[in-house]
Amino acid sequence: MTNLLPGQRGIGLVPQDGALFDHLTVRQHLEFALEVRGWAPERRESRSQELAEWLGLTLLMDRLPAGMSGGERQRVALGRALAFHPPVLCLDEPLSALDDQTRGEIVAVLTEIRNRTGITILHITHNRSEAERLADRILHLRDGRLES
Repeated sequence: MTNLLPGQRGIGLVPQDGALFDHLTVRQHLEFALEVRGWAPERRESRSQELAEWLGLTLLMDRLPAGMSGGERQRVALGRALAFHPPVLCLDEPLSALDDQTRGEIVAVLTEIRNRTGITILHITHNRSEAERLADRILHLRDGRLES
């Protein structure tokens, strides 16, 4: 099997904590995967603006992650993962650190993402109700075995 560089993998990843870079603005986060993939600056700007409008980040474009709410951070992480139009989006416990209201808002965003893009979303969670709200198929991993 050939090892692929991150820019070649075609998977958008949103880790549990968002894993934002402290020194990058929201705009730079949204353009990060596009720059790695060699997109022209005007295409990067256009795509980052599109994502910012869609995810409610337009007023935050020049802000650094410090001082952002958990929901804002997760929206930035989602935007960064979606920027290059990946065929698969992997979410690792994306809602676990959010309060109930913010969790509901992000669930709505994730539902819209799925409906709008048709992207395959692999959502890893321990929260059964969260899985039931978002999934069209649920798989359980028990004792190292996959169950459907």
